[in-house]
Amino acid sequence: MKRDKGIFQGLKSLTNLNFGFYSKLRSDAKAKAELTFIGEKKVEKVRSQLFVYNEHDVKETEQLKDFSEFEKQRIDPNVLWLNFHGLHDIKLFEALGDCIGIDRFTLRQTLDTTQRPKVEENENYLFFSVKSILAKNDQLHVEHLSFLLGKNYVVSFQEQKGDHFDHIRKKIRENLGMLRKKGSDYLLAQLLDAVLDNYFETLDAINSNIERFGSEILFSPNQNLLLNIESKKKSAETIKKSLKPFLEALNTILDGPTPFVQKGGKKYFRDLKNSCSSSMEEADSSLKSLESLTNIYFSSLTHKMNEIMKVLTTVATIFIPLTFIVGVYGMNFRNMPELEWRYGYFVTLGVMGGIVILMLIYFKRKGWL
Repeated sequence: MKRDKGIFQGLKSLTNLNFGFYSKLRSDAKAKAELTFIGEKKVEKVRSQLFVYNEHDVKETEQLKDFSEFEKQRIDPNVLWLNFHGLHDIKLFEALGDCIGIDRFTLRQTLDTTQRPKVEENENYLFFSVKSILAKNDQLHVEHLSFLLGKNYVVSFQEQKGDHFDHIRKKIRENLGMLRKKGSDYLLAQLLDAVLDNYFETLDAINSNIERFGSEILFSPNQNLLLNIESKKKSAETIKKSLKPFLEALNTILDGPTPFVQKGGKKYFRDLKNSCSSSMEEADSSLKSLESLTNIYFSSLTHKMNEIMKVLTTVATIFIPLTFIVGVYGMNFRNMPELEWRYGYFVTLGVMGGIVILMLIYFKRKGWL
């Protein structure tokens, strides 16, 4: 028994050793895995822009050749904002990761545009990813944005060049508002607020279409109108789905302490949470309004069909007695006195006309016409 027990313990130790060995192999392989850009290439060349600012001074650099300038400027009281347009240059982002210590798992999430919004805290930074949604030319454009928040820096990643943050650049250049007096957490809050503004603009565009659809659907319902309603419905659903994880990410920041967001800075993220909640409520309201319009559309079609059927039924009902009279006098019997009567034809037409008039008066009084 003791011998069997010893053998069992030996096998167990060997199994644990093998399991630990293979786990280490898997983790090493994962760490050394090649980075891959997943998404649509929207710019030819990745462009970068660096702002280094404090309350008294600002420096702007376009298209960094390397990241030594970024490292050199990471001193108090400077705040650094490094922004990228384009995500497909793997070697560039590997160099960035080596320079400021970005985990490869974080880089993979940054380069994967299919990721859902999330927030993750690392030893050296806070990672935040969102979806920016904007309506252009009646089409919904969705862009994957990622942010790294460090002690005194923010790194932002955009799929393409856009005007999301132009007003923030203007505030930094011209020292407007509190931006240059605050830290990097306030800068991130401003960037996220700009993304939420895009949601509000898109929802406003959808709501203006809802008002137009509401007037058109009562007077001229058609298939193109229904297709437009369905398109806006999909847009509202996309917005709602994107806002939900956005709100979850903000709650994660607010619920737990993090060294990257100052105690006084959480109020800005709390405002963002309230704005995000308002956007979700508005998206839900727009979705319900569009659902109501769809129901009104089909009700309007049914009503229109009923009106057509009413007219056809009225016409058919009027012609039933007329057809009966015509059928009677169309029979070729020899002894039909009216056929030989001089005024028979005119009297028959008069009777038929009188029947039509009486039936129309009757239908009108009943409210069927």
